[in-house]
Amino acid sequence: MAHRLSTALLLTLLMLLTPLSGCFAEPEEVEIEPKLEILTETEGLSAPRGQYFSFDVSSETEYTVQRPAGTFFVDEFGVLRDMMNMTYDPSTITVNLLILDTEKESLDFIVTSGEFVENFTVQLVESQEMMLVDGRRAYQTIDMLTSEYNNRWCASASIHDGGAGYERAAEAMLVEMESYGFDHVEITRYPDDPDQLNIVGYNWGRVNPDEYIVIGGHFDIAYAFTPPSGGTNEGANDDTSGSTVSLEMAQALAKMEFDHTVVAGLWACEEEGLLGTRAYVANLPENVSVRAYMNFDMVSLNYPIVPLTDPIIDPLTGDIFEPTKYDWSISIAGANDENMNRMMDWVGTTIEDDLAYEPTLGNPIYWQIAESCASDHCSFFSEGYPTFNFFSPGGDISFWQEWHSPSDTLEFMTAKAGGPEGMASGFNSLVWSSMDLFVRVDNAENFHGTWKE
Repeated sequence: MAHRLSTALLLTLLMLLTPLSGCFAEPEEVEIEPKLEILTETEGLSAPRGQYFSFDVSSETEYTVQRPAGTFFVDEFGVLRDMMNMTYDPSTITVNLLILDTEKESLDFIVTSGEFVENFTVQLVESQEMMLVDGRRAYQTIDMLTSEYNNRWCASASIHDGGAGYERAAEAMLVEMESYGFDHVEITRYPDDPDQLNIVGYNWGRVNPDEYIVIGGHFDIAYAFTPPSGGTNEGANDDTSGSTVSLEMAQALAKMEFDHTVVAGLWACEEEGLLGTRAYVANLPENVSVRAYMNFDMVSLNYPIVPLTDPIIDPLTGDIFEPTKYDWSISIAGANDENMNRMMDWVGTTIEDDLAYEPTLGNPIYWQIAESCASDHCSFFSEGYPTFNFFSPGGDISFWQEWHSPSDTLEFMTAKAGGPEGMASGFNSLVWSSMDLFVRVDNAENFHGTWKE
C-alpha cells in the first residue's frame, strides 16, 4: 500500500513539473544582423594635412577600416599604427588617424562589417595651423639658433673660447627640450670624456623601453682654420640645419606615445671625429639596444626646393654661386640584407606612396644601401645598429662653397632656397618623411641590427 502511494505521489509531482521544464532549456541564439553606418557627415568632407582626423561609425558587429596611404591609425593608447586594416569592436564608435602632410589631393576610406561596405572620400586642404611637425616652425628654429647661439665650437678642439659658446647653447637647448615634455633630458658629462656635451631627451617606450629609436644631428660647428674653407660662425647648413630638424622632430615625439623609447640628440664634437656620438654609444646601458638611428647632417636644400635659374652672389665673399640640382639622399646601413631591404622598402613607401612626392631633375630624391663615416650615423652602424642618414647639401657646387666656410650663413642658404618659404618647404619634407619612417620602425616586428647576429 505504501509503495503504491509513493508511486502516485511521484507521478503527480512529475505532472506538475512538466510545464516548467522549458524554463531550464538552453536559450536559442539570436543572430545579430550586421549593420553599418558612418555617423560623420561625409558629403563634401575635408580635412587639413598634417593633423589628426576622426570619424564616427555605428555597427552591430565588429567592423574593419582600411586606411589609405598617407595616414596612420591611432590606437587606444595613442600609438600610431601602420597596418593597412584595423578591426574595431562595435563598442568603439570613433576611429582616429593621423593624416600626413601628403601631396595627395584626397583620401579614400573603406569600412566593412559583414557584407556591408561603406566608402567615403576626404578632400585634403592645407593646414593653416602648425602641423604635428612643420617646416615653418623649423625655419623659425634655425633663425633662432643662427641669431642667438653662434660660435658653437667643440670644447675639445676649440682654440677660441674653450667651448664656452657651445656650452651656453647646450644649456639653452636643455631648457628648450624640457619644455617639449620629455620624460628626461640631460647634458651628458662623461667622467672619462667631459667635453662631450650631448643634449639628449628621452620619452620612455610603453612596451619596450630598453629599445631606443634615436634621431639626431650634430650641434657643434667647424671652428676657425678648419679645412677645407677655414671654419664658420653660424654653420647654418653644417649642421644647424640638422639640429633644427632634430628639434622639430623632438617637439612632436616628446609628447607622443610609442612602443619603444624615443631618444632625440644634439651631438657634440662631430667635427673632431664623431666624438659626441662615439661617447654616447660607448656609454649606453648594458640592457639597452638601438632599434634604429636617423641622422641629419647638411639638410638645408632638398625637395621640393627648385634651384634658381639666376646666379646668387655670396653676401660675405662676393663669390658667385651657380645654381645646381638640390639632391637628397637617404643612406641605409647597420642591418642584415633582409632588414636593409625592409628599410629600403619603407623609404620607397614613405616617399612615393604616403607623401606622394614627385621629384624632378632639379631636386631628385634617391635612397641607397651605403656606409660612410662622414657623419654621426657611423658611430651607430659601426656597433651594428640600423641607420638612416639624411643628406642634402645643395649639390656639389653649394657643398664645396659653404662646407666649413664663412659663407655657411642662414642668409645665403635662404637665398639659395628662394626665400624663407622655400627653405621651410625643404625642412617640411624632411620632418614628415622622418616621422613616417619613425612610425614604421616602431611598429616593425623582428627588426634589429647586425649586433644581434
